[in-house]
Amino acid sequence: MTTGESTVGDVFSAGAEEFHSWSRVLWDPVGEATADVAAPAGGESVLDACCGAGASALPAARAVGAAGRVDAVDLADGLLAIGERRAREEGLANIRFHRHEVTSWPVPGPGYDVVQCGLGVFFFPDMDRDSAALTRMLRPGGRFVVTVWEKGALGGWQSALRGAVLTERDLPGPPQVEQLARIDTAGTLAAWLTDLGGSEPQVVQRHFEAPLSPETGWELATGSGARRMLDGLSPAAVERVRAEFTTRLTADPVTDLDVRVLTGTARFPG
Repeated sequence: MTTGESTVGDVFSAGAEEFHSWSRVLWDPVGEATADVAAPAGGESVLDACCGAGASALPAARAVGAAGRVDAVDLADGLLAIGERRAREEGLANIRFHRHEVTSWPVPGPGYDVVQCGLGVFFFPDMDRDSAALTRMLRPGGRFVVTVWEKGALGGWQSALRGAVLTERDLPGPPQVEQLARIDTAGTLAAWLTDLGGSEPQVVQRHFEAPLSPETGWELATGSGARRMLDGLSPAAVERVRAEFTTRLTADPVTDLDVRVLTGTARFPG
């Protein structure tokens, strides 16, 4: 999968440590929310697609216990290494992290009880086609669970960052923004799951407080998919963007990230 000149894996690997600096405040709460809706039971098998540093894969591994299994799949080597380290620190022996294109992941046996994807489906080259491929990795009646940003989430931070980058370069709308816009309300996310072939769609809304400063806001900019906006800029230009971003973030001021997510789930025939 690619975003501009870099693969998604390249982008997230390059900012792995900056990404992880937000784990406690952002990624882990969102991951816990994803696993909470997925509700994996003891002994079940889980595929965590676009697993990152394990934000939703680790709570799934805790839930399924020693008799269950979690395959956590991503393309970002840097994030996978962090996930592996976190699993070792917790003593979780039922989870494996894999570098692989998730839509062509070889499915074991009859399929997974749960396939979950936190903040990932809108990065797929073709969200409908590639998400449908994930649903076919389920056993009959298995649950497909996706978490996406709710419409308007991260607004102040995004506006400040995009405005700062625009002082140095033009920015075409990235395809993931267009794809996310199709599923960023409870109604559209439920309808999308139904269109994929799911039944009994349910959507849960969550809101988290995430204090924001210019320093932590810049860490998020360089440790998330937004890092792609800086691709190709000289170090001096990046520093000018950072200064402009700081000015814009403090002018309003924006002191909270405004984290709002939707987690949708449905059952699929497999």
